[in-house]
Amino acid sequence: MDTWEYICNQSPPEALKTVRFHVRAKVLEHNGGAALNGEGIDLDFIGHDAVARIRFAKIQAGTRISVIVPDALREKTFALMAGLVSKRKIKPFEKPAAEIAERKPFTKASDILNAHMAKPDFTKHIEILPQALVHAEQCLYEHDGKLDKALTHLATFASKRAGKNIPIHRLMGLAKDSALGNLYRPMVSDTVVRVHGDHYRFEFNGKKCLFDEHITLGGGYPKECMSIHFIWDEARAKLVIGYFGQHLPTSMDK
Repeated sequence: MDTWEYICNQSPPEALKTVRFHVRAKVLEHNGGAALNGEGIDLDFIGHDAVARIRFAKIQAGTRISVIVPDALREKTFALMAGLVSKRKIKPFEKPAAEIAERKPFTKASDILNAHMAKPDFTKHIEILPQALVHAEQCLYEHDGKLDKALTHLATFASKRAGKNIPIHRLMGLAKDSALGNLYRPMVSDTVVRVHGDHYRFEFNGKKCLFDEHITLGGGYPKECMSIHFIWDEARAKLVIGYFGQHLPTSMDK
């Protein structure tokens, strides 16, 4: 369970209307629904036994919007909130300077990746493409502990997959068995491919390939959210990472 925070220069009632209007227009695209209650907006999605809650609180600058997100709903909720950010209706809430000064030091995402690349158990079934290493150097994600665990579990996922030729409909189950939980998705939506497909294609074996399998950590702005996109090379029993960095565009980004 995560909490993402945004800020809006409108009053709480106006901010609620802004978010409500956007969500009602877009949530059906993600097989979900939105309901008002006395505290804010609740989101649920078909096939998920969980609810994301959007809450509004008055602050001096307008309204702070808090989004309480269960792990299973990270990607769908992120897509909705990212649409509001891209339209500049809201922006990620920046903590006061005093809080930032007290923030614990963290290990860069690229350093976490390099540490795993030094482990034979990791590289046995995982390959990192050069462009992914470039993206890793630019990655601002700060939750080093979560990333470290995710990479460990990704290596387990790859090792369990090696030599099995597992069909796509069984990959979610294998990911959960590998402790990736709901971080993993076997594909991106047709809408994303149609609108932003070039962002998801990377050079591999002399041609551009769609790297649609992915895991996503967190949600919101780059320090809080990142994705790793990959494909499976059955012939070499390798999980090939083509992208490692800030969350790529969603169907909400035009």
